Order: sequence, then C-alpha cells, then structure tokens
Amino acid sequence: MKAKNLKVLEENGFQVPKFKIVYPGEEIDFSYFDSELFAIRSNDAHEDGEKFSYAGQFLTVLNVPKSEVDKAVKSVVDSYKNRYYEEKLGIKSEDKLSGVIIQEMVDSEYSGVLFTSNPKGILNEMVIVVGKGLGSSIVEDKAETITYHHYRDSATYKEGNALNFPENLVKELEKTGARIEKLFGKPMDIEFAVKDRKIYILQAREITSLDFTKNIRILDNSNIAESYPGVSSKLTRSFACEVYTRIFTRLIGRVLGKSANRYEDLFTHMVSDFGGRMYYEISSWYDILRLLPFSSKIIPIWQKMLGVEDEKIHFSKKRPSLFVKTKLLFSTIYLFLISQKKMADLSVFFQKEFQYYNSKVENEEDPKKLYSLFLEMEDVFFKEWDWTLINDMVSFLSTHFVGSKVKNTLALESKKPVEALNELVYTYSKFGVDSDEYKEKKTDYIKYYGDRTIGELKLETRTFATNPELLDKVVEERAALPIQDTKESPVNIKKSLARSSTNYREISRMNRSRLFGLMRKLIDKIGSKTVGEDIYHLSLPQIRDMIFSGVDFTEDIKEEKRLMLVYNELPTVKKVVLLGNPVIDFSLMDRSIYDEESGRDFLTGRGVSSGKLRGEVIKITDMRTVSIKDVKDKIIVAYSTDPGWFLLLDVAKGILAERGSLLSHTAIVARELKKPAVVGISDLMNHIKNGDIVELDGDKGYCKVIRESKIE
Repeated sequence: MKAKNLKVLEENGFQVPKFKIVYPGEEIDFSYFDSELFAIRSNDAHEDGEKFSYAGQFLTVLNVPKSEVDKAVKSVVDSYKNRYYEEKLGIKSEDKLSGVIIQEMVDSEYSGVLFTSNPKGILNEMVIVVGKGLGSSIVEDKAETITYHHYRDSATYKEGNALNFPENLVKELEKTGARIEKLFGKPMDIEFAVKDRKIYILQAREITSLDFTKNIRILDNSNIAESYPGVSSKLTRSFACEVYTRIFTRLIGRVLGKSANRYEDLFTHMVSDFGGRMYYEISSWYDILRLLPFSSKIIPIWQKMLGVEDEKIHFSKKRPSLFVKTKLLFSTIYLFLISQKKMADLSVFFQKEFQYYNSKVENEEDPKKLYSLFLEMEDVFFKEWDWTLINDMVSFLSTHFVGSKVKNTLALESKKPVEALNELVYTYSKFGVDSDEYKEKKTDYIKYYGDRTIGELKLETRTFATNPELLDKVVEERAALPIQDTKESPVNIKKSLARSSTNYREISRMNRSRLFGLMRKLIDKIGSKTVGEDIYHLSLPQIRDMIFSGVDFTEDIKEEKRLMLVYNELPTVKKVVLLGNPVIDFSLMDRSIYDEESGRDFLTGRGVSSGKLRGEVIKITDMRTVSIKDVKDKIIVAYSTDPGWFLLLDVAKGILAERGSLLSHTAIVARELKKPAVVGISDLMNHIKNGDIVELDGDKGYCKVIRESKIE
C-alpha cells in the first residue's frame, strides 16, 4: 500500500524521491537512481491499510550507501516477522509477498509530518509538525519542533518557537496537504522533507484513528459571535448551553408534542464552545430546520440571513416521515399566524415579571436563596422564550421576500438607546454632571439600557448597570460631538410583517439584555458572598455544589484562569468540524499567532446599508480600548459588532465587518443611523490595516483599499 500510494502521488505531479520495490534475493539495479545514499523503507502487504496503519511497526534504515543496501533490505524484511502489533489488535493477516522500498535519500534541511485532519477528531484542522534535519530525529523526539494548526478557510496558529521555518513553506504545505487529501478522498498522514525550499513527499497513508461511525458535528460562529464576542467565561459557556437547551426543548415540544422526544439529543447540542468561544452547532440546526415544510427552500434563506459562508448541509438524523412533515406544516402555519400577537403578549409578560424578580434580587442576600431565584427565573422567563425563535423565522422569511427594500425600514427598538443617550448628553451639557436633572436622566438610562453593551450576553461583562461611572465617561466624550438627527422615516405598510417581526426581534433582544443584566446582578451578589469575581470561572453545577455542598473549587478556578489566558491567545476560528466528542487539551500549548499576508486591495461582502463613501479606517479588536473621539468620522473595521457598539457606530462614517448578515445588529443599526455598511467580508481583519484609506460601497457590497497605511 505504501508503494502504491507513492506511485499515485508521483503520477499526479507531486515531488516524490525516486524509488523502486525490490523483493528478498532480487538483484538491485542502481542505474535508475541518481543518489549515492538511500532510504530503505518497509512495504509490508498489510501496511498503511484502511483500518490499520502499522505505523512504526517495521524497520526503516536511512543514509544507506550502495554497498550496504542488501544488508539493510534483509534487516527490513526480518522486521516483518514481528507480528505482536497484529496480535495486540486482533488482526488476522494472510501471508503475502512483501517487498521493500529503496528510495533516494533526501538530505533534508527540514522534515516533518502533516495530518490533513487532526487525528484527535477535528476534521477541518490540518496539523503540521516540522523539525530540522531528518524525519527520524523528529519521530524519536531528538529534534526541537514547531507545530502549525491550520483551519481550512480560516486561521493558522503555531505551537512553539524552536525554528525559523519560512511561512511561505507553511502555506505551500497547507496547499499540498489539501491536494493529497482530495486525490485520495480521505484524511491523510503525510511524511515530507524540505530541501532547497522544495517539498518532497516521502510517504502518505490514511489516518486510521478517525472513527467515521461517529456523528460529524459542525460548529459555526456565524451570527452568534455578535452575542458572544471573543472568549467567554466558563459560567457564560455553561449558562448559554443550558438556555438554548431549554428554549429548543420547549419549541419542538410545542410543534411536535410527544414526537419531540426522538430529537431530544439535538436540543442539548444547539450551541457548543471550542477554545473558549461560543459556536452554533449548526449540524443540529440543520436537522431541526429539516423538520419544517419546504426545508430545502428555507435552509438556504436561513444560511443567507445568518451569514453562514459554507453552504454545504450535513444532517445527522434520518429524513423525517411524511406524517411528521405534515403535522409540522399545519403547526408552523398556525404558529406563524399567531406569532405577532404572542410576541406582543411576551413583551407585556416580561415587563411584569421583570419588575417582580428585580425587586426579589435587590432584597435577597442569602447565596442559597439567590441561586434558587436564578433557577426560578430560568423557568419563568424561558418557558415562553421560544416565541422569539418563531418570530425570528417569520422575520427571516418576510425579510427575504421583501428583499433589499427592508434596508429602508427604520425606527426599530434598537434605535431607542441612541435617542435616550442623546437626551442624556443634552441634559449633561445644559445642567452639568452633578445636577439632579442629569442624575435622574442617568438613572433612567441605566434602568432601561444599562445592560446594552458589547458582549451583553456574557455574564462576566461589565456594563453601565454594574459600573455607572463608565456612562459618565461616554457622555462626556459624546458631549464634545454634535448630536445627530435620529428622526424616524415613514412606515411602508406593504412591509408591515417584515417591519413588525423585525421590530419585535429587536424588542426581545432588548428585553433579553435586561434579563441577562438581572442575572448578572444576581451572580455578582453570590460572588460577593463566596469567591468574588472568581465565580465566573465556575460552571452552574459547580456554583450549586459550592453553595449547597461546600465543595472547594480553588484548584479548578486556578486551572480555568490559566486556560483563559491560552484561549485569549488563540485566533478566532470561524468553523470547526468535529468527529464525535473529541477531548482537545489546549492547556499545554505555547502559541504565537501570525496573520496571513495580504495582497488584495478589493474586498467583497454583503452590502446591508446603502451609501458610498471614502474615509480612513479605524480597526477595532476590543471596543473598550477606543473612545468616541477615536472613531469620529472614521470607517470602523471589526470582526463583528453587537448592540453595544451603537455608541461608536453613531459617530462613525461607515462600517466594515468580517461577520454579519442582512439582519445582524451591525446591519440593523447601520441602516437606522444611515451609515453605509458591508458585512461578511472574508478575512477582512487580516487584509485591512489601521489608518488605511478605503472606499466603501454599501449598495454593491465591496470596499477598496485606496492607500495602504504606514501604520502597523
């Protein structure tokens, strides 16, 4: 199999050192070769098979001169007699004539191993291990190595700094690995050598450790990165998974009744975390969307609205029966018809219950009772929250059929914080920061919008509600700038459903930010009575065990803090494809991250807010590090934004974002503020530098770099 694979590679244009297969007793003709030194490799008939690799089981002899080749061949053949590997794995093999590969020796400057998929079970992660000298030194841990982790169509990061390996060769290896995997149609384990900047393939075999009987799970951060930007705390990750499980259990139960039980395993995998970041487990979403009538039409619309770039669809469940489809058809039509009334009812219900629980949390001090209140609030608020998902689907579909005209739909709920802030700034300018008038307005602003900020669904996020002094700073900065007109545009009655559902979508998100703010206040109170801010390094079950059973999680907290430092060094990976539930240990990795070189000056995405302009870029990776003055009259470039960015978007000239869709908050707020915006620009953050001058076209969906900056 080894020689067969080498032959296939050779025939398809890969650089393979010259080789021959010889059998015991056969006379060797060296006239075919150009080298004086050879590598003698095993070629057992059972080696490198589909189920078992036999990796390292047989002898390989390197740097063999012609005079010693016969002896080396005999040694390799003798190694075939060792069948302990087969006995250990219960392999029954037939006796077959096995030859030996004689291959020209490559006096390599670097050598290594390339896995086109991470053998631990990350299918779209390519792993490249490189060291100086011969591959044998690397395998035997005699040479220092550097490891590159490359996610297809996404980020690359490296482990260690032992070598100065050229980055252009890393990219070449990535391309080579992808070509070889495509050629064989399966994940491959590839040994390579580098000499004079040429890559030689020494052998390639299938990765046999991947068990494809397990479910393939696809994680995608489209849209969810707006709600959970960057790395999230352990508590937030735990809480997010629980919330999604509760809401989807209720939703599918509402439409399928008892039949929903067969999909129960999906409800617990609607979201997942990877490397400390939150992802939609999009494969589960596809299975649930497949239940809907006309799912083949709906799924592409859903992908488009959420900004999902990879349109390949993977299902883990069998196709639902005609009975289930029919039942869902009538249920869905009924739910769509009553959705707007239910959203109105939910808004009224929320206001009433929120006031009640806000008072309860305010007056309670006992950690046990506070935790019980937390669970009670989950039950009360999330039992009807699935209506927001139904409304989202109504919004997706109605917006899709209305098309780009929805860009003109203004006066949504998310515009109100801007108007309220303008009033607060006016009061500040007129009466001063110490006036009763300002203090009263500030209290009202915090009451309704104090939890609306970047990363507002992350419980560890500090907001105007938790830190009111932050609002004074924003108001002071904003007062130095002119207040922009935020008058509403006329309502277009023909777009009433798109407008209504989109407006309720924003109302529900405003209510959600207030609810999460209340839960944040509750968690802070528990923390103040127990482990302080370290409470965010515990999961919900751990907090329960700490409060009710007195379990000491000091060491767990230390380990989680260490992991958070590692997570924050990792690049954002857009998509992760997992085989089953692999255990990925990030804790041992020492990383230095590099950006891929950019040669492009014309970037395309999705135009979501009309207008064309030219201006200077301000590149934002952390909203907390920039002020309103920094952003004034500049074009914001960011990976993604969320509702908390409205303070910056309000004074910016335009917005460019790597993630986003027509209905993302970036798009909605940009349209409300009449700011040209393009979202969904692939690899934007690597291609634009701070200070670049760009031309932005929000109608055609592109941006063009006019002059690259000298600022790094």
